[in-house]
Amino acid sequence: MADGHAGIGEATRALQAGAVLIADRDARRRAELAAVVARFNPGATVVETDSGETLIELALAHKPALAFVGLQLEGLSGPEAVAVARKRGAALPCLVLIAARVFAQWQELAVSLGAYEVLKVPLDTDHIESLLHADARRRQSTRILLASSSDAARAAIGRVLGRSGFALEIDETDCGRHAFKLLKSDAYPLAFVDVKLGGIDGLELACQVQPLGLSTHLTVLTTGDPEPIAQAARYFGAAFVLRMPFHARDIDLALHHAFGLRRPYLLNAITAPPAPTALLRIAALAPHRRSA
Repeated sequence: MADGHAGIGEATRALQAGAVLIADRDARRRAELAAVVARFNPGATVVETDSGETLIELALAHKPALAFVGLQLEGLSGPEAVAVARKRGAALPCLVLIAARVFAQWQELAVSLGAYEVLKVPLDTDHIESLLHADARRRQSTRILLASSSDAARAAIGRVLGRSGFALEIDETDCGRHAFKLLKSDAYPLAFVDVKLGGIDGLELACQVQPLGLSTHLTVLTTGDPEPIAQAARYFGAAFVLRMPFHARDIDLALHHAFGLRRPYLLNAITAPPAPTALLRIAALAPHRRSA
């Protein structure tokens, strides 16, 4: 267990907000994980166990914000212990499963538990550090702009944003001109703008915002075919086109891109064919070919 305060930036302070639980039957693996956590944040409180029953007790007592959980524990399995702990009131907001091998239905199990990632053995230190960085960034409060003329659409989109793994503060507007005024503050890492926004539509808004050189990653929302919108939006500095309706995983993809975070293997898996993401990244789009 580590003591002290590091004070090495906002990401570290976010990690200090909760304990880190490590539950695995292998003592050397627990020690390896604990060492990486301690290097990343010397102020983190780390609690360990090899037992499913003790995992439940520690989750309830320490309310860990991050948990590394092996599939095989003494007594209850890792997934069983997580399910029981949550039933008894433990949140475990960021769950990372540890698997000694690629197992059947790993994706379905991880999704059913609300896991953020699945670590494979032997552990990769760089991967673990990227998870710690991403977890800290996800816990930081992030302002998001949502601009749509439809009250129903804003309500529906807001509910999906609320299911994202990131701590989002959502500012809403139904007016393109108001959206432009808000964006000029450069206070939003990510903005969702409906292509049919009233006053100034989404593409026109992107065009007007582009010369400002903002840090905002602009995502254009559409209910139609996203590729023609993306071909136009790529000239206006937009980062993504998102086809409605969409899922929280699509928002997670956009935020991981916007913040330069390593995407979890699990997130990549659940947004790959045959269940592709509704998010179209404009930078990855091939230029439209014009006929001679």
